[in-house]
Amino acid sequence: NLLGMQPCEGTEVVPTNSRSHTCLLSGVFMSSAKVLVRLSFGIDGPKAVAMKLSVRSENESISDAIHDIVASS
Repeated sequence: NLLGMQPCEGTEVVPTNSRSHTCLLSGVFMSSAKVLVRLSFGIDGPKAVAMKLSVRSENESISDAIHDIVASS
């Protein structure tokens, strides 16, 4: 697992026929910092998905790095 995070509170399961979903993730990034992530995504047109990523960490540079990793994927 590149980012070292796991889903929380059963949010890894997307309900059937759902057009949007929010997944909560927590973990330790690169064995050094605790991180919380809220990933919201939804269908945006016939062949597109919109995504919103919120990252919290004690270290702002780690939050920025996670944003950069996801954006470049």
